[in-house]
Amino acid sequence: MVTKKTVKLILLLCFLIIYIGHWFYKSTLLYPDTGELDILGLNRLSWVFGHLTQLPLIDFGFTLTSLSFGLGLCLIILFIAYRPKDTKTYRTGEEHGSARFATVQDLIKFRDKEPQNDMILSQNARMGLFNKRLGFAVQLNKNGIVFGPPGDGKTRNLVKPNLMQANASFVTTDPKGLLVHEVGHLLKEEGYDIKVLDLVTLSNSSQFNVFHYMTSELDIDRVAESIINGTKRSDNKGEDFWAQAEAFLIRALIGYLYFDGKVLGEFEPHLGLVADLLRKLKRQDPEEASEVEQLFKKLEERLPGNYACKQFDLFMANFGGQTLMSVLAVTSARFSVFDHDAVRNLIRTDTLEMETWQIRKTAVFIAIPETDPAYNFIANLLFTTMFRVLPNLADEILQGRHPQYGPKDLIHLRLILDEFAQLGKIPYFVEALSSVRSREISIWAIVQAINQLKTSYRDEWQTILNNCASLIYLGTQDEDTMKYCSMRAGKQTIATTSSGQTYSQQGSSSVNVQSNSRDLMTPDEIARIGVDETLVFLAKQNVFRDKKYNPDTHEKAHLLADSPEDKARWFTYKFPMTDIDEWHLLVNHEDSEVVDEDTVKKVA
Repeated sequence: MVTKKTVKLILLLCFLIIYIGHWFYKSTLLYPDTGELDILGLNRLSWVFGHLTQLPLIDFGFTLTSLSFGLGLCLIILFIAYRPKDTKTYRTGEEHGSARFATVQDLIKFRDKEPQNDMILSQNARMGLFNKRLGFAVQLNKNGIVFGPPGDGKTRNLVKPNLMQANASFVTTDPKGLLVHEVGHLLKEEGYDIKVLDLVTLSNSSQFNVFHYMTSELDIDRVAESIINGTKRSDNKGEDFWAQAEAFLIRALIGYLYFDGKVLGEFEPHLGLVADLLRKLKRQDPEEASEVEQLFKKLEERLPGNYACKQFDLFMANFGGQTLMSVLAVTSARFSVFDHDAVRNLIRTDTLEMETWQIRKTAVFIAIPETDPAYNFIANLLFTTMFRVLPNLADEILQGRHPQYGPKDLIHLRLILDEFAQLGKIPYFVEALSSVRSREISIWAIVQAINQLKTSYRDEWQTILNNCASLIYLGTQDEDTMKYCSMRAGKQTIATTSSGQTYSQQGSSSVNVQSNSRDLMTPDEIARIGVDETLVFLAKQNVFRDKKYNPDTHEKAHLLADSPEDKARWFTYKFPMTDIDEWHLLVNHEDSEVVDEDTVKKVA
């Protein structure tokens, strides 16, 4: 806004400029005539500047010419000062997009100074695992999503090299069951405890008992939800009435085992006992309480108002009679899997020792079947338990509440989940993904295509992607995955030329250069990257196109095994699952002696 004060100041400056122009013109007239040709008057101006101190500053002998010269000078200065300014923003060469391929130099800043502290993303792309060792500008979360169909090197070029780093504790799914044999020797040499949860053969396996990790009645709901989600055969939820009835019953039975076994310490409970309780819930005589009803009555007497009895009372009050039989049939079918002796042996006690994974270096391999997901719900339940137990333990340590360990003792835990979709929807996974970063836990979810995420996490798949600072693309045939990666790569500005020519008598030709927008990589170009190539997307960075990592170039490659024929490095293990197994493991059978019946009688 122009004020009166501003107008007065401008007028004053104009008068001053007009006078200066008048004075310069009059001063040039004093230049001595030397007869030299000076069309532009440059010699006169030079003479005036050379004699400024000798010329009079006051000259009111105005003439029409001197005033015209001063007025012209004033107008020129005003035009320069108040000419229209171009306020537009120009980004030459980036008019339609600024995407480009990242270089090795661009990504070096994400590396740790010590190579063994890095996560391996590709042959030349690495990311430091410990943010405290990195500058603030490159501190990203360590969660990642990996796209790669079977045969594109997920295990060889990505999972195995990161295990070879031996810079954290690891939990990794092992669909083929070979990974532990190939890297186990290396990890043992690095001082790791090795656990194997074998959901393929259900034998020679570490054992997982979820009750071992239940510390409050709140865990009852989490366990029940995980089992229901993990054992459902389809996404059809059925009527809410039946789903709620079954949920009441499952919570009640799991709750009974928790309170009677864990709280009162009567026995070591396990999920197989739920199937036993279901068989004893039906009344043999309509007028007499069933065995299970009597058990709940005794529990109420010992622990009045406990959560399990409340759930059971609600179930019996609202879903009794013929409804009970229908619900009982559905629930019994769900828990019939625990009738197998092999499954019971797997879950009757706990040898995974989850509470030690971030205190001492541990590698846990979870063998999951690629074609038959019947027992994958156990892995689902394991991860649900992990996402509760491990953050709580980390909080105790980081907040100084742990009686034995401090923050310096906390080991980073990496979850590398190959064939992530086989695990089904893990309860609270999205919440865990966004919160475990501060607890020294990171998660890599490896899927074949983005549609697998959409299937399991319909309304949350984008949140999963948003919580992963790294995305590694190994290959795909899925259209949605190609389009997503193309979008992530961004658009670039390119120059296009068009030419024209006329063939008339005089003839002419023209060349026109324009800037246009183009995807840095179109979806079909995403699909056509080399078999040995990978695309690495890091948050806030351009896409990096590189070779897949070759594990043979790793400094510890000599510790890997390739086949059972490599007996020196092929890792084998034996986990006793019963008392007999343990006895066989401890006894030296070479020193055993076979005795006959008469000898036994003499000893007796």
